[in-house]
Amino acid sequence: MFQDEILRFVVLLEAVADALFSAEVDDELLLHLFLLSFGCLLYFPEKRNPSVFQQRCCWESYTELHMRRGTLDRRLRMSKESFDQLLEYIKDDLAVDELMARPRGVAIIPELCLFCTLRYLSGASYLDVCDITGISKSSFYRVLWKTITAIVKCKQLELKFPSTRNEYKAAAVGFRSISEKNAIVNCVGVVDGYLLRIRVPAKSVVGNQQCYFSGHYQCHGINVQAVADHHSRFLYFACAAPGVTADRDAITQCSLHGLVEGLPLGFCIIGDPAYEATERMVTMFSHTDRLITDNDNFNFYASQLRIRVEMAFGMMQAKWGVLQRPITCNIANVSWMAQAIARLHNYVINERLKKNNKTDPVLPQEAPVAETGRISYLPSAPLDENGDPVDIDPMFTMPSEFGGHSIIRMRMVDRVKKKQLKRPPKNKIIRKRKLAETI
Repeated sequence: MFQDEILRFVVLLEAVADALFSAEVDDELLLHLFLLSFGCLLYFPEKRNPSVFQQRCCWESYTELHMRRGTLDRRLRMSKESFDQLLEYIKDDLAVDELMARPRGVAIIPELCLFCTLRYLSGASYLDVCDITGISKSSFYRVLWKTITAIVKCKQLELKFPSTRNEYKAAAVGFRSISEKNAIVNCVGVVDGYLLRIRVPAKSVVGNQQCYFSGHYQCHGINVQAVADHHSRFLYFACAAPGVTADRDAITQCSLHGLVEGLPLGFCIIGDPAYEATERMVTMFSHTDRLITDNDNFNFYASQLRIRVEMAFGMMQAKWGVLQRPITCNIANVSWMAQAIARLHNYVINERLKKNNKTDPVLPQEAPVAETGRISYLPSAPLDENGDPVDIDPMFTMPSEFGGHSIIRMRMVDRVKKKQLKRPPKNKIIRKRKLAETI
């Protein structure tokens, strides 16, 4: 067929050449013939590769084979039961009309869509995934982003930051359960920043490429702000700012700042010294402040809680290997992929806790206040003459020249001091020295 089109084009060129040597052809007709010949030249399509028909992966046979080998859980990053449950959440968004897909080949079933996404996010190459599932490159990326979109929009997988009084208390009880000797009882989350590595973004898209370069990590990336609970599950996860942005500035550029400042007085989020200390954001002591013994003791017991967000980042990056290299997708889609990974991270932990029959600890209702360690750092809101609560937040709003000071942090330091909790000795020499002093 392609040779016939070339033959017709050659005949047309011969007709144009005859017209050029003919005196009877006017200029207008000559122009029409020239444009027609040029249009025919543009019409000729490029020679395409022949269609390749490949057998789709038989999902039942594939899962049965690797279940016998004992490698299916590693491939899916979760158990087969958890995979099926996750598929039920997003199956409706992955369904394909088989009648419409028949002219293009066999439809890609939802199981294969989710499998392709999990394998790619786990760090596998799209070439290997295409060979296993029997789909083309274009179909792979189409089902990949369709599945990622379904995961992010799934209601059962959304991240939930505490928003009610009962949720604040439940989160505080969870952190209290892992705090040695109940040193800290009012923490509802731990916050930290994470540099999500990306390839160098196009200048036509971001304008200033340099703002995405992190001098600390010597790579391009996006500053991610995340809050984790005592099980290292994400309560909040968002691409906040370009990689050059510091954590204390990045948190103000996303909705996390409003969520933290909206905490009831008495509850707090614990972070590292990269953040500014407030009445809701309790940070570790740094520089000369940590040389004070009481502050150093507080740092040790607060670090027992803050390390949970570091553990969350470590587990997420180890399980989802796509984070171990710069993400190469369009920068506008990076946040979608990051959100999907955060939701899958939480889902895997929830399934593990469910399998191990682990639940969050609950304080007994009849227990005395002294034993439960309930929040009593700050008094309850006083009432005015009409019986309405008085806004006491302005009482704890520090002037700008006292930025970084936190009353609630000093109360927490006093609690550690009153319980006579101290940082353990760093090595045996210090222990022997203190033992000699007592003798």
